[in-house]
Formats: sequence, structure tokens, C-alpha cells
Amino acid sequence: MSSTGEPATEVRHTDEPPWAQVYRAESPRLMRLATAIVGPADAYDLVADTVGRVVRRADLHSIDDLPAYLTRAVVNGATDRVRSDRRRTDREERAGRLMVTGSVDPTNALDVRRALDRLSPQQRAIAYLVYWEDMTIPDVAHRLDVSEGTVRRQLARAKDRLREVLT
Repeated sequence: MSSTGEPATEVRHTDEPPWAQVYRAESPRLMRLATAIVGPADAYDLVADTVGRVVRRADLHSIDDLPAYLTRAVVNGATDRVRSDRRRTDREERAGRLMVTGSVDPTNALDVRRALDRLSPQQRAIAYLVYWEDMTIPDVAHRLDVSEGTVRRQLARAKDRLREVLT
């Protein structure tokens, strides 16, 4: 009981800044998505950078669906990273092939992760959301702000590409 005779209530400290609340609430889901797209080594940086950019916006409160917005922002950031990494990897592989003797064939080292790397970031995101997060096509379309037809088409292309690369 408080000194006024009323039951004591738990005092909640709201000293936490809004960006920290957003990060705490959304980062576990975004980390799983980012890990599926860019891998565990880059996922934390991608999510931290993305949430940081979004919460610094002056119009943060005007975003209607913050989870969907953050999902799209992570996918877009991943797209940029994957493109950059792919260009760097391609350059390194070309340089490596110039130095490799005839007894080593770099294409024999293909594995599932490398096959996934050959998908576009959007295809990876869609495959992840459908197969690992068990989201429906309409939910994925809403979350990524694309049409259901785009989700179906990109998912089919991802499966075709994986089949082609892995067989």
C-alpha cells in the first residue's frame, strides 16, 4: 500500500529512448531475416545500420506499419550489400583463376550457401519468409510491399535457380 492508502503500482522507467524501444522490439525478427539474406557475419551490422537510419528520420511517427517498413529497409540494405559483395567476390574469383594451376577446379567447391548466394536478395528474402518464417504469400507481399504475383514469381525463380545450381 502506498502512503495514500491505494495499492502500490509498479513504477516503470521510460528512460529508454524511442530508438532503443524500436530496436529491442524488432531486432530479433530482423536479425533472423538478415541472417538468411546476408549470413550471420553481416546480419548484426545490417540490422543496426538499418534501424539506426530509420529511427533518425524526423517523420518516424508517420510510418504506418513500422515492422513492414523495417523489413523492406533490411531487404533493401541487404540488396546493396549483396551486390557489393558479389562484385568483390567475382573480382577475387577472376583473379584467383588466373593464379590457379590446372589441377584445381574452383567450381567443385559449390555448396548450398554458395547456391543461395546466387539468388537475388529479393528471392532470398522471399524464400526465407515463406520457408523459415512460415509466412503466407499475401503476408510476404504486404511485408515487402510488392504484389502477390511478384512473390509467387520470385519464389518460383528462386526454386528453379536452386534446382539448376545444385543438380
